[in-house]
Amino acid sequence: MMQNVEEQKLKLEQKRNRLNVEETRLKMRERKLRTKRLIEVGGLVIKAGLDSLPTNTLYGALLSVASSLDTDQTIRDEWAKIGKENLDQEQQNKSAVILKFEQEPTAEIRTSIRNQGLRWNKLRKEWYGYITDSNNLKINLKNVQYSLEIIN
Repeated sequence: MMQNVEEQKLKLEQKRNRLNVEETRLKMRERKLRTKRLIEVGGLVIKAGLDSLPTNTLYGALLSVASSLDTDQTIRDEWAKIGKENLDQEQQNKSAVILKFEQEPTAEIRTSIRNQGLRWNKLRKEWYGYITDSNNLKINLKNVQYSLEIIN
């Protein structure tokens, strides 16, 4: 009888530990989703050209936008239309590229490539992504041996 109670305690302890692990995993997932959303919103602020505004001004503008959305649904619909059109147009102007180097580029060049929106593929040892202006990328790569494949 005593052994049975000890086994039950052990099973309950194991179950509690599994639940704690699952809770931690869920909290991490929520945090990652929130971080992703914050990055997306920040990217939209930059795309709209509002990132140069002082923090108080930007916050005041966003509060003003939020209050106008509460009072008029047509504003929200119009903004959604404008946003969709601009994002679609931007997507059409982008070209998929693959960028390879004969030698590892400097940290300055890597930063420039990342700022252009390209990502590093460790497995294939190449940079890839979508860009709007290949000439701007080429200007940043002067004096470096590279191959650039534009995929349409």
